[in-house]
Amino acid sequence: MTTVYFITNNYTLRSNCIYKKEISDEQKREDTLLSFKGEKTACELLKKAELKQVKTLYASPYKSSIGSAKYLSEELDLPIYIDSRLKERRIGILGTNDENFLKETQKHDFDYKFHNGESLNMVIERMKNCLKDILFHNEDETVAVFSHDIAIESLFTIWCEKGYSLENQMILNYKDQVIIDGGYHPTRLFRLEFEGDKLRNIVWEQEKEL
Repeated sequence: MTTVYFITNNYTLRSNCIYKKEISDEQKREDTLLSFKGEKTACELLKKAELKQVKTLYASPYKSSIGSAKYLSEELDLPIYIDSRLKERRIGILGTNDENFLKETQKHDFDYKFHNGESLNMVIERMKNCLKDILFHNEDETVAVFSHDIAIESLFTIWCEKGYSLENQMILNYKDQVIIDGGYHPTRLFRLEFEGDKLRNIVWEQEKEL
């Protein structure tokens, strides 16, 4: 049995960064640092007994993702493998639209994307390929993967039944259990269990914050 923990940490520093030169919105997202609460949240992972069994750490190239993984890396004396396939969905060029329009449209059309952006089906494909490699190289081990909300939710649609709340938020159910409830969560931790490359269970630890 291979156990994969998918972890998100959205406590980031949002309002106090001033850029002296013009950079893309995508680069700003990648460069965003964890806030003080984000750092504290990442440190709290060390208290989770199940994560002490982790043998391999993966993270997206986002600074917030690497910052979330660093405490486990130091505590367990493990390197962090950076994989660009774990990035958040690339928004692309907004033009006259806004990000909310993209989010609302993509919930119902997984092929929709902005110019130079990604559709959710594109995100699913790269996340699926990344997970396949992780499972291949870590059979019967415990792995922690630091990624992002939309990327993880897109991947989970492979195995989950999709629905929508009254507020038009996407909800995902796995074996009659809600895995994605459509709400905003600053941190989330999911445990996935695999036999080979076959998923056997998903558990969302919603009872307690990281």
